[in-house]
Amino acid sequence: MIEMITMIFSETLKQFLLDSGVGDSAAGFLADFSSLILLFLSSVIIYYIVKYIINRVLKKLIERSASKWDDHLYEQRVFTRLALLIPALVVNVSLDTFIQSHPIAVKYIQMGVSLYMAFIIILVVVSFLNAVQKIYREFEVSDSKPIKAYVQIGKIITLVVGGIVMISILVGKSPTTMLAGLGAMSAILMLVFKDSLLGFVAGIQLSANKALQIGDWISAPKFNADGTVFDISLVTVKVRNFDNSVSLLPTYSLITDSFTNWRSFAQAGGRRLRRSFLVDVRTIEQASSEFIEDLRLKGFRVDSWRPTDEKDALTNLGLFRRYLAYYLRNQDIINQEATLMIRLLQPAENGLPVEVYAFYNSPDWVEFENFQADFFEHIYDTLPDFGLKAFQRISNIVPDLEPPPQKK
Repeated sequence: MIEMITMIFSETLKQFLLDSGVGDSAAGFLADFSSLILLFLSSVIIYYIVKYIINRVLKKLIERSASKWDDHLYEQRVFTRLALLIPALVVNVSLDTFIQSHPIAVKYIQMGVSLYMAFIIILVVVSFLNAVQKIYREFEVSDSKPIKAYVQIGKIITLVVGGIVMISILVGKSPTTMLAGLGAMSAILMLVFKDSLLGFVAGIQLSANKALQIGDWISAPKFNADGTVFDISLVTVKVRNFDNSVSLLPTYSLITDSFTNWRSFAQAGGRRLRRSFLVDVRTIEQASSEFIEDLRLKGFRVDSWRPTDEKDALTNLGLFRRYLAYYLRNQDIINQEATLMIRLLQPAENGLPVEVYAFYNSPDWVEFENFQADFFEHIYDTLPDFGLKAFQRISNIVPDLEPPPQKK
């Protein structure tokens, strides 16, 4: 249709120019040039018609569709960029028909059209890969097995191959010949894309071993990173630290250097409470019946956490350990199915360490720290009731203070 309209226009214009006294060669040139402009305008008009159909008709069909993949294809402009190929196809198919008498012009116009088509195809492939990544993010498996690194590799390959094709169009050689010539540049390419290649290999290993996924809490002291992973790319892993700062870790460093992944800790449904306090050994003594009775008078339900059939004589520290275990077993926030114990560690010059070992149900860090602080404050507050004292080293440097005035 376009060819027929353009040919009629060309013949009519040429005949008009000849009738107006214009020479045959000049009339032919002006007719061909005008036909070429008409061809370009027609291809642009067709493009806008197709674009209108995409933005009006296709968009409504996509919005009515229950699936989400077509929404992502539209958002990443895959359809509109495909429509950009239509003008080039129209010009490429119809070009020879109109300006056969100008082979040099045809050659360069076709070269420009080929470069344009190669560039648009690169954009379409990149947009399609972006849409694939968005579609994949809709699935739950995307957190444990992210594909962002593979998508980035696909983009790099697309850009490299597209660049080679465009260069081959300019120099007039086959792309396979250009690719063969790149063998001599392999060392340079390896140096330029070193981080990308190392990151790609590291990404495969991390994914295959399930060592890292989005949402994991990791600690990497070498990079001052201690927080949640929110992005895994080809070259870097982004970690949002507890203070909302962001650390960027080279992806391959997670293979070559050590890091701690707390995922299993979070999957356990809570946090481990493991902390000790020091008791002055000089305050440990036998717990007499009068001492136990005094505890009852202070409001301690001794019979609840000290079995009456216990024959061995207990110390005040032994009673205190049993009281702490009883206290934790009556806290709903403590996991009663997990290990819970109050144990003594190796004595040292700083006193006798008493360690609390239990599991807090909630993984929330703030809640855990608040509970731990409240619990240890309760420990230090209750120690004197059991006749115990926390060990504290006294400084040898005593300030020179004036003695308090004597009372008369």
